[in-house]
Amino acid sequence: MNKMTKRLLWLPLTVALASCADTNELYPGNAYAQYGVTINRYHEWPETMKGLEASTTITITNEEHGYFNGKNVLDADRKLEDCYGFEQAKSWHPEYFKNEAGKDLYWLDPNTYSDIINHGIGTYADQSSLYETVYSQNKKLSRIHSGFSKGYLSKLYNGQIRCNAWAFYAMVFLDQEGYGTFFPAELNNAKYFAFVARGGRDSNDSRIGNMVSFDIVVTFYRYKEDGKTLMANEVVLDNVKLQANKSAEITSLVGFTFEDVGISPKGIIGMSMKMTELDDPYRDDDNNIPSMDFTDNAKIHTGLGLYEVLLPDSTWY
Repeated sequence: MNKMTKRLLWLPLTVALASCADTNELYPGNAYAQYGVTINRYHEWPETMKGLEASTTITITNEEHGYFNGKNVLDADRKLEDCYGFEQAKSWHPEYFKNEAGKDLYWLDPNTYSDIINHGIGTYADQSSLYETVYSQNKKLSRIHSGFSKGYLSKLYNGQIRCNAWAFYAMVFLDQEGYGTFFPAELNNAKYFAFVARGGRDSNDSRIGNMVSFDIVVTFYRYKEDGKTLMANEVVLDNVKLQANKSAEITSLVGFTFEDVGISPKGIIGMSMKMTELDDPYRDDDNNIPSMDFTDNAKIHTGLGLYEVLLPDSTWY
């Protein structure tokens, strides 16, 4: 993480997030993008989501009909390099990773080895030339529905799945409290949900890369039949293994199908994400143990860098 946070020393602090003035999420351009890890903790929640008890909970593991996570390597055998890419998901569901012409999509553009057209931090660039080749650009939510191009969290819907020197401007950084949000529209249909993430730690030694794991809780929200009462369906992803600190470019695609978790996508109006368990074997010279509670007095903290949220090929009301 230090490689990533050190870049913030020269990031322009006037970066404009897409169409912030059109929403009630009004943040300055440098919100959650300062030097350091814990200071960038994003933990916004709508009041109606706070403390809401889930009506259903299902726990899934990294196996077929559970959640996919990076390369075609199952949990016990995963190494740092296995976090990169989406081969496991593609091997289980090849039809999800094709463009409109039926051709295979790539994690990175095979010519530029990048996920975005990058004209510099905070500078708009037309990404349409990547739609036919790059998975995240083809499937991003801002391409599906214009509402996802507005507001602070638009950076989670813009197809950027690596830092590309943008550091915290490219992601939200979560501790155990997580975050919740309403979508700009109501979901009609989607086959699967996915996100792109990595681990990050505020250790002093940025050269140390290792595998960390989280139990990640993804919750979907919709209204009951009365159209007023919010209800929640919770999915617990057990032992999600992600790389931390080795590189801000080694991110992983994680996700699951709605069919496999027994949840109908129809009517979903929002989501939340938080972590309930952390396994980080890193210890500093004083044998301090990492914490994922950014509000405590621990010497080291490990959190989740969330780059992209995807509901590919979805339709909305």
